[in-house]
Amino acid sequence: MDKYYIPRYLDEPFKIVFLTIDEIIALVAPILSGLFLFNAPVIGLVLGSGLVLLLKTIKGNEGHYFIYHLAYWHLPQIIKFRSTPPSHVREILG
Repeated sequence: MDKYYIPRYLDEPFKIVFLTIDEIIALVAPILSGLFLFNAPVIGLVLGSGLVLLLKTIKGNEGHYFIYHLAYWHLPQIIKFRSTPPSHVREILG
């Protein structure tokens, strides 16, 4: 019936089932590396679940985009945002 989806919060991140994209990566990467590199997917599942719980704890205390902001400040060569200047530039004008 409803033609348009209106999010409850404007800055709510995209979710698949109940996990955000970064949580899915934190879950799937140890499982796949445990499966292909060590032939131990159960250990990868345990590590991935621990990483997701740690990530949810950090995001629950600091906010959803805390990790992105942390990466912006401490990894300027790897993380580059389109709409903001590089983090090593301290003065834009003057």
